[in-house]
Amino acid sequence: MKAIVFFSLLVSSISCTTLENKQIETKVDTVLIKAPTVSEERENPSKKPIATYTVPIDDGMGNANNWKFAVNIFETKKTFEYKVQIEYKEIRATEKITIPNFGIMPNVTIKPGKSSLDCMIGFGDKKGLFKEYIQVSVKNEQLKFKKINSYAVYKYRTPVNK
Repeated sequence: MKAIVFFSLLVSSISCTTLENKQIETKVDTVLIKAPTVSEERENPSKKPIATYTVPIDDGMGNANNWKFAVNIFETKKTFEYKVQIEYKEIRATEKITIPNFGIMPNVTIKPGKSSLDCMIGFGDKKGLFKEYIQVSVKNEQLKFKKINSYAVYKYRTPVNK
């Protein structure tokens, strides 16, 4: 009788441990975000650009026109929204971009593209990797602002059974 009780306790403890281990497993490509730790509103947005990219444009007159290809990124009142000011020769444009909320303060940067009149706006993820987001370029004397990647954050809720 004692052997049967001991055996049944052993089997039930092994099955409970196996069940707990299955519940703890997570996929490697899934990022779990616990509670929102970053405020949706920014108290003091910087008046200066947080990221810049500038290339002078030769006007054939010793740069008398002060032409340039420039991209400047500014903070807004919303933490995950930024204002992008673009300049090419006499063309000026302003765009707004929204960075996904990965539960960390966004780190928006600009990296050079394939040519001097091309750059990539992106941000760092939780691992610090640069994620390309927007391409700003000049082609055939036209300014291009193109979203090249999309990112999203999904919230999953799993009911806890007691």
